[in-house]
Amino acid sequence: MTEASARRSAGESVLGALRERPEDQDLWDRLRVRQFPGARINLDPGSIATPAQAVRAAMQGFWDDELFAYPEGQVQRGRAERRRARALAAALWGGDPPALTAGTSEALRTIGHALRERLGGGEAPLVLTSEHEHPSATAAFEAGFRAATLPDSALRDPAAAGAIAAVQRPAIVLLSQVTCTIGQVVPVREIAAAVRAAAPEVFVIVDAAQALGLVPPALPGADFVVASGHKWLFGPPGTGFAWTSPRARAELPLLAPGGEESGAAGLERRGTHDFSIYAGLAAALDLHAALGHVALKRSRTLAAWSARELHERLVAAGVAHRFFDPITGEEREAPPTAEQLLATVSVALPGVDVEAVCTALHRAGIHLRCVVDRRAGKRTPLLRLGAPCYESTARVRRAIEALATAVVASRT
Repeated sequence: MTEASARRSAGESVLGALRERPEDQDLWDRLRVRQFPGARINLDPGSIATPAQAVRAAMQGFWDDELFAYPEGQVQRGRAERRRARALAAALWGGDPPALTAGTSEALRTIGHALRERLGGGEAPLVLTSEHEHPSATAAFEAGFRAATLPDSALRDPAAAGAIAAVQRPAIVLLSQVTCTIGQVVPVREIAAAVRAAAPEVFVIVDAAQALGLVPPALPGADFVVASGHKWLFGPPGTGFAWTSPRARAELPLLAPGGEESGAAGLERRGTHDFSIYAGLAAALDLHAALGHVALKRSRTLAAWSARELHERLVAAGVAHRFFDPITGEEREAPPTAEQLLATVSVALPGVDVEAVCTALHRAGIHLRCVVDRRAGKRTPLLRLGAPCYESTARVRRAIEALATAVVASRT
């Protein structure tokens, strides 16, 4: 057996054992050492996750046989890996094989252009969205569009969203399946159904960037579902997915299939690029399939534990703070539980320079994210902490201790 084969066999045995004994901390530590080695603690997978070692190895292996010097070989192998990644995604989540994109933001820009072309010619089409959307998502629907926002109450009440749509008559609905600010889980399927009942011609766009890898993408009822491969799937940076409905492909020529490609080829990279990313993305999907539901359970448990640890330290230091309910989006004093969470905890810290806290932690090799809550016309910095399944409680405790110290030091 070669050294590479031995490592692969050992990795597979760890994954198999984790499915049988998901509470075994030693097994998660072994997974981290094999797949996510390094001293840095990345608690910001909602931005860019640490790519798994299997992903990096697959990308490196793509170039075997001196493929750097064989242009046609790069194209042929790249197409094969792209087809494999599409098929793996379809097997995992159903639906037609998705287009493989350069990421959520890039896909939304292309979709925005296609819809502007399709809906233009009269009054600017109305986009119904929320105050929780990522700025790059809403930016794709600024020029040539009008915008209206659903109140937070409608994000947890599909009937209310439908009633608003009956009055507003939107041409497009753009909503996150999981919000990037406070990690709120939005019932996008139910909202899409209610809005479509009121406005049958509406195009429904679901931003699943913060959802994919934690929960299945909300495909039913959507015309577009876009997501990232470099967040909770631990795939290569600059990769993503776009699922499109038959109606979208039929009505938007810009997204029509072409050549040997399937799906909405207009959303995929064209021409010369780094084809090894498809091998890496396929490896990320293989790892996700191998981990199965135990990864989400582990992330939920670790996120809830992290929130409790942070809460206790901030209370002891007399630091005012608020968490957010992942179901309602409302502020709360108590940290959310594992049953409520997916894998992300956001904290409001009045009087604390959150950017300075993150900068201090970056210097210490601990990575979190300052996000901005833009509700009610305000710009409130929040601290967002993600809990990747492979992290150990010892390393996360060290990060929480450093975080609490930095928060106390930065109070204004």
